[in-house]
Amino acid sequence: MRALLVILDGLGGRPTDFGGATCLERAAHPNLDELAAAGALGLMDPIAPGVRPGSDTAHLSIFGYDPLQVYTGRGAFEVLGIGMDVRGGDICFRANFATVEEREGKLVVVDRRAGRLEEGKLLEEAVNAVSLRDFGVEFLFRASTEHRGALVLRGEGLSAAVSDTDPHEVGVPVAEARPLEETPAARRTAQILNAFTRRAYEALRDHPVNKKRASEGKLPGNALLLRGAAIMPRLVPVTETYGIRAACIAGGALYKGVAKLAGMEVLPVAGATGDLKTDLRAKARAALEALQAFDLVFVHIKGTDNAGHDGDAEGKKAFIERVDREFFGELLLRLPQELHLCVSGDHTTPPAVREHTADPVPALFFGPAVRPDRTRTFGERAAGEGGLGRFSGRLLPQLLGYCDFGGKFGA
Repeated sequence: MRALLVILDGLGGRPTDFGGATCLERAAHPNLDELAAAGALGLMDPIAPGVRPGSDTAHLSIFGYDPLQVYTGRGAFEVLGIGMDVRGGDICFRANFATVEEREGKLVVVDRRAGRLEEGKLLEEAVNAVSLRDFGVEFLFRASTEHRGALVLRGEGLSAAVSDTDPHEVGVPVAEARPLEETPAARRTAQILNAFTRRAYEALRDHPVNKKRASEGKLPGNALLLRGAAIMPRLVPVTETYGIRAACIAGGALYKGVAKLAGMEVLPVAGATGDLKTDLRAKARAALEALQAFDLVFVHIKGTDNAGHDGDAEGKKAFIERVDREFFGELLLRLPQELHLCVSGDHTTPPAVREHTADPVPALFFGPAVRPDRTRTFGERAAGEGGLGRFSGRLLPQLLGYCDFGGKFGA
């Protein structure tokens, strides 16, 4: 038996997204409907009913971990996923290139993602040239996909108990990092982050890349917003728990990072960019090839979430149709008979809201051990009528259960 878990990031939506229908309900997806008709549907609360999940905590829960017990912050997963060197005591952060304007001495956020700029790698050197020697600490910054990046802060007397500099909204100043506990290390770390924010802005504001973007009418990436301060957590790998070999196919650093900690081998796939331009057929072909060598393959597809955050209902609908046509169309051409498949999202990102919400997401299970229900289409309302009912997280344990992986609990 083999298992394939496909997560469409931010898949779920609300009826307000498309005049009474969600993007998933409005999209044409005959291949997913074919799988739904032969399988079973349910609604999944990524963590628990009423809990609005982050992508990191949602994936931990989906993989079978309790985020309340193991989550230390997003930064650790970002750093690990990018492949940065991490040592004991390092403080890790998720970073966004952002657009800010200086007003009365304050840096006011214009766009938290700098128009999803694609030149992050070209700005990396300027950021790493910033000096924090007066604080006696070192840091390393690395850009990843689009506006995203990660920061590692290294030195004595540091703490992850600091607040974000990302205010999570526009039209307000970049937030000042604050200590979240009354310790010298937390106060010192907050002071360092605030100094880094200003110095990074000074290094980026007149950078040739940003001057060129401004001349083209694009938003400059002239600041860095930091969030998710974390020390690397320790997880019992799912590969150890279930006695399996597992692989991950993803474009985004966060998802690679969670997968690595869960014991999965991250496979490089040309064209897997972690955005709306990702090569979906290449991902499908890579998954089919990996299933010949691995017991479990996890595939993450990001574009649905990007369109949701951008408030682009038409774009989200179109991307879902692309996923159905290019990914699942390719997959169904050579679908192994002894395969159990799960398709779901990690959370709901309605374009009408532009942010994660606590709504449950549809989950589809397909394979020889799955008892088919009466549903015939893949969508939120159809999933609410599915035979799997409503449940919280743990998609991966359920999927592996169909494959009879893992030991028995009890005598």
